[in-house]
Amino acid sequence: MKILIIGSEGFIGSHIKNKFSKSNEVWCADVLKSKDSFQYHQLTLLNTDFNVLFEQRQFDVCINASGNGSVPISINKPIFDFELNVANTIKILDAIRTNNPECKFINMSSAAVYGNPSVLPIKEDSSLKPLSPYGWHKLYAEQICKEYYYLYNIQTINLRLFSVYGENLRKQLFWDIYQKCLFSQDVELFGSGKETRDFIYIEDLLEAIDCVIKKGLFNGESVNVASGTETEISHAASVFIKEIDPNINLKFNMIVKPGDPLNWKADISILTSFGFKNETLIENGLKNVVKWLKEKK
Repeated sequence: MKILIIGSEGFIGSHIKNKFSKSNEVWCADVLKSKDSFQYHQLTLLNTDFNVLFEQRQFDVCINASGNGSVPISINKPIFDFELNVANTIKILDAIRTNNPECKFINMSSAAVYGNPSVLPIKEDSSLKPLSPYGWHKLYAEQICKEYYYLYNIQTINLRLFSVYGENLRKQLFWDIYQKCLFSQDVELFGSGKETRDFIYIEDLLEAIDCVIKKGLFNGESVNVASGTETEISHAASVFIKEIDPNINLKFNMIVKPGDPLNWKADISILTSFGFKNETLIENGLKNVVKWLKEKK
């Protein structure tokens, strides 16, 4: 297959690039300069023209791993978030419609579209009540994917990613904890610790994407991508800190950050019907993350 990865220099995109280049022809695109030898196109940050990616060559699959991935940034800069997560999605899809209509499009959406679910596990047909501009904009992008499938017959699928973690992720919970551990023996986190997430290790996400490419319907559908396991933040943080330094003390300040949901656990029945099986326990995945952190010092 010939695969185009947009956002190839980010956390998820770089892992996708490394995995799929082993047995496919991979092309990459991002606004950053690439340090690798992959076939690469550097995009402009403003008024990005995605037509240039599809005018010269035809792709079998386009994976969009670009966009803003920060809830706090979306709250402070909602227009910026809209441009990256919504406007760019329709620009990419229209470039595909115009130049490469046979190309399958994988959109990285988010569990943020659900907000605070009333029932667990969360199914794809659960109520969609985002808590942040980020969540709303991911939902708008999903609707655009449906629009291009139903109106233009462009093959699209939305992957609602839950809490992805792994090596090279330099933001979010575990990176923040690690930074605090470098300067203090006392680590304070937001919330009560009883909040839950459905963590999925990056290697399992890559397997999920592979299953989606092979078995996904690409009819504008949205699919949960997670481990299917509910984990308390306090447990995940404790496991992580113990791997770093067992003497570090952990406490929670009982303050809930704006835009943060309380409890997540995904129903992954659709994903498992594609052949997916989650292989990595949170304890093992976090050991790998800590090993990477210690090696990069």
